[in-house]
Amino acid sequence: ASAVGGSFMTDPLPQGADIVSLIRVMHDHDDVVVIPLLRAIHAALPDQGTVLIAEQLSGVPGAAAITDAYLAFYLQAMGSGTPRNFARMQNLLEMAGFAEVRLRPVPMPLVASVITAFKRQMC
Repeated sequence: ASAVGGSFMTDPLPQGADIVSLIRVMHDHDDVVVIPLLRAIHAALPDQGTVLIAEQLSGVPGAAAITDAYLAFYLQAMGSGTPRNFARMQNLLEMAGFAEVRLRPVPMPLVASVITAFKRQMC
Protein backbone atom coordinates (compact mmCIF):
# COMPACT_ATOMS: atom_id res chain seq x y z
CA ALA A 1 0.00 0.00 0.00
CA SER A 2 1.08 3.52 -0.61
CA ALA A 3 -0.32 6.96 0.01
CA VAL A 4 0.08 9.79 -2.50
CA GLY A 5 -0.56 13.37 -1.47
CA GLY A 6 -2.43 15.85 -3.59
CA SER A 7 -5.86 17.09 -4.52
CA PHE A 8 -8.20 14.88 -6.51
CA MET A 9 -9.73 18.07 -7.88
CA THR A 10 -6.52 19.43 -9.44
CA ASP A 11 -3.84 16.73 -9.53
CA PRO A 12 -3.74 13.61 -11.72
CA LEU A 13 -4.49 10.39 -9.88
CA PRO A 14 -1.67 7.87 -9.52
CA GLN A 15 -1.84 4.91 -11.90
CA GLY A 16 -1.53 1.19 -11.22
CA ALA A 17 -3.48 0.60 -8.00
CA ASP A 18 -5.79 -2.41 -7.90
CA ILE A 19 -8.25 -0.61 -5.62
CA VAL A 20 -9.16 2.98 -4.85
CA SER A 21 -11.10 3.81 -1.69
CA LEU A 22 -13.25 6.86 -1.07
CA ILE A 23 -14.06 7.18 2.61
CA ARG A 24 -16.62 9.90 3.39
CA VAL A 25 -15.66 11.86 0.27
CA MET A 26 -18.55 11.77 -2.17
CA HIS A 27 -21.31 13.25 -0.02
CA ASP A 28 -19.10 16.27 0.75
CA HIS A 29 -19.11 17.29 -2.92
CA ASP A 30 -21.66 18.13 -5.58
CA ASP A 31 -22.01 16.13 -8.80
CA VAL A 32 -19.79 18.60 -10.70
CA VAL A 33 -16.88 17.35 -8.56
CA VAL A 34 -17.94 13.71 -8.05
CA ILE A 35 -18.53 12.82 -11.69
CA PRO A 36 -15.02 13.87 -12.87
CA LEU A 37 -13.52 12.17 -9.80
CA LEU A 38 -15.21 8.84 -10.61
CA ARG A 39 -14.12 9.12 -14.26
CA ALA A 40 -10.53 9.83 -13.16
CA ILE A 41 -10.59 6.81 -10.84
CA HIS A 42 -11.94 4.65 -13.67
CA ALA A 43 -9.14 5.85 -15.96
CA ALA A 44 -6.47 5.22 -13.29
CA LEU A 45 -7.55 1.65 -12.49
CA PRO A 46 -6.53 -1.39 -14.52
CA ASP A 47 -9.22 -3.64 -16.03
CA GLN A 48 -11.18 -5.27 -13.20
CA GLY A 49 -9.82 -2.71 -10.73
CA THR A 50 -12.10 -1.94 -7.80
CA VAL A 51 -13.48 1.22 -6.30
CA LEU A 52 -14.65 0.95 -2.68
CA ILE A 53 -16.84 3.69 -1.28
CA ALA A 54 -17.71 4.05 2.41
CA GLU A 55 -20.33 6.77 2.81
CA GLN A 56 -23.47 7.60 4.67
CA LEU A 57 -26.35 7.08 2.27
CA SER A 58 -29.70 8.79 2.38
CA GLY A 59 -32.79 6.63 2.59
CA VAL A 60 -31.17 3.90 4.69
CA PRO A 61 -33.89 1.31 5.42
CA GLY A 62 -34.90 1.50 9.07
CA ALA A 63 -33.01 4.75 9.65
CA ALA A 64 -33.97 6.97 6.70
CA ALA A 65 -35.38 9.83 8.78
CA ILE A 66 -32.37 10.01 11.11
CA THR A 67 -29.80 9.66 8.32
CA ASP A 68 -31.51 12.20 6.07
CA ALA A 69 -31.82 14.72 8.93
CA TYR A 70 -28.16 14.27 9.87
CA LEU A 71 -27.02 14.71 6.26
CA ALA A 72 -29.17 17.83 5.87
CA PHE A 73 -27.53 19.49 8.91
CA TYR A 74 -24.04 18.24 8.01
CA LEU A 75 -24.17 19.42 4.40
CA GLN A 76 -25.64 22.77 5.42
CA ALA A 77 -22.68 23.26 7.77
CA MET A 78 -20.20 22.17 5.07
CA GLY A 79 -21.70 24.52 2.49
CA SER A 80 -21.53 21.92 -0.28
CA GLY A 81 -22.33 18.33 -1.01
CA THR A 82 -25.29 16.20 -1.87
CA PRO A 83 -27.01 13.40 0.03
CA ARG A 84 -27.27 10.39 -2.26
CA ASN A 85 -29.10 7.10 -1.96
CA PHE A 86 -27.73 3.83 -3.32
CA ALA A 87 -29.60 4.16 -6.61
CA ARG A 88 -27.97 7.54 -7.29
CA MET A 89 -24.53 6.23 -6.32
CA GLN A 90 -25.03 3.25 -8.62
CA ASN A 91 -26.04 5.58 -11.45
CA LEU A 92 -22.96 7.79 -10.96
CA LEU A 93 -20.64 4.78 -10.92
CA GLU A 94 -22.21 3.29 -14.04
CA MET A 95 -21.98 6.66 -15.84
CA ALA A 96 -18.24 6.63 -15.08
CA GLY A 97 -17.89 3.15 -16.63
CA PHE A 98 -18.04 0.92 -13.56
CA ALA A 99 -19.98 -2.34 -13.45
CA GLU A 100 -21.14 -4.83 -10.81
CA VAL A 101 -22.05 -2.04 -8.40
CA ARG A 102 -22.93 -3.66 -5.08
CA LEU A 103 -24.16 -2.40 -1.74
CA ARG A 104 -22.34 -4.54 0.83
CA PRO A 105 -23.81 -5.53 4.18
CA VAL A 106 -22.42 -3.59 7.13
CA PRO A 107 -23.21 -3.78 10.86
CA MET A 108 -24.08 -0.06 11.19
CA PRO A 109 -25.43 1.42 7.93
CA LEU A 110 -26.46 4.55 9.81
CA VAL A 111 -22.74 5.34 10.24
CA ALA A 112 -21.60 4.28 6.76
CA SER A 113 -22.58 1.97 3.95
CA VAL A 114 -20.05 0.22 1.72
CA ILE A 115 -20.34 0.11 -2.06
CA THR A 116 -17.98 -1.71 -4.42
CA ALA A 117 -17.77 -1.57 -8.20
CA PHE A 118 -15.39 -2.89 -10.84
CA LYS A 119 -13.85 -1.35 -13.91
CA ARG A 120 -15.30 -3.09 -16.93
CA GLN A 121 -12.75 -5.17 -18.75
CA MET A 122 -11.94 -3.68 -22.13
CA CYS A 123 -12.55 -5.98 -25.11
